[in-house]
Amino acid sequence: MHHWHHARDTCAPSSEIATTMNTRVWALRRVRRPLQIQTSPWTHTRHYSASPEAERAPQRRESTAVSYHTRPKVSTLNPSLITPTDYIDISRKTGFSVEFPVSKSFEILYSSHSPPGLKFVNIRFPDYSRGFLYYHCDSGAGPLEGSIRFRLTPDNLPSSFLSGQDLLAPSGFPWQILLAQVACRDKYAFIGEQLVHENLVTREQLSRCRDVFGQRDLIYPQYTLFRLDSPFLVNFSSPVHFTVVGEPRPVDLSSLFKNQTLGERPYFPWTGSGIARFERSTLTKYAGRRVIHLRIDKILQPVTCTVNARSYRGRVVRPEEGQLFTVRFRGGPPEPWGYDIDKKFEFAAALRVLWDNSRLP
Repeated sequence: MHHWHHARDTCAPSSEIATTMNTRVWALRRVRRPLQIQTSPWTHTRHYSASPEAERAPQRRESTAVSYHTRPKVSTLNPSLITPTDYIDISRKTGFSVEFPVSKSFEILYSSHSPPGLKFVNIRFPDYSRGFLYYHCDSGAGPLEGSIRFRLTPDNLPSSFLSGQDLLAPSGFPWQILLAQVACRDKYAFIGEQLVHENLVTREQLSRCRDVFGQRDLIYPQYTLFRLDSPFLVNFSSPVHFTVVGEPRPVDLSSLFKNQTLGERPYFPWTGSGIARFERSTLTKYAGRRVIHLRIDKILQPVTCTVNARSYRGRVVRPEEGQLFTVRFRGGPPEPWGYDIDKKFEFAAALRVLWDNSRLP
């Protein structure tokens, strides 16, 4: 208010001064109201902890994010070209529509389903789901790999992208739409057009995806393996299911986590879930052979024993995060589970495809 004080005419009559001041105060209020509207509540970062930098960020930053009630317009799926106007808020929505420069709008859902039996559940995106929609592809990935993901950031600054983290699905896997889903599902055709328009993929890649995946009714990112080290979801109290790209049928490994003791009924000694991946063995006893192990990258649901844990000495050793899956053979000491992929079984054939896709010698 100092500006108005110094500008006041001290020689004017008091009534004229009052009229002038009232007019100016009314004008000031008219100017200040829009400023209150421009401050976006979407960039509140109190509950966001993607990185130490994010924790130190201001609790409120001015944002040009799209209004909650309008359909977002996203200019690019290339993370190196994003702008503040590409920042969107999908918090607590079951789905959202978005428009690209070269395509119509479409709806994207935050959905969850369980493996075969496949009960479909439509749920809402989590709180504080704010960030950038983008195309993700690992370095060294094959031509059919890649997916649409959502990068959570504390604000709309493109510089925040690298320190952000990808939105997770209820399974604990990154929420994503695989390139194969983009190619094979009509509802995602608009994404494919945008990816081709930006030279992020080619029409040949989309066509090849349709050749490989076109006959599959359902495609699950958390059970789709492109290479030997592709992560996939495992439940320690059920058979292992996954799809190998290049193989016509899903792989079903029903006994991996089961105890199968002679004279006893097979059972699953552990509950819980995690993210696992296969890896090539480096043990000297397997030198010269193509043997793989299974590593438990991350525990999602806590592991508990289904029998008396103190007296349990069964084949399947308790799965541990970051460790190789371990078993006991005939009551011997625990050792990493290993599998020779040159065996003449369907499971071995699928693993050979993964080995070859990984360009391993």
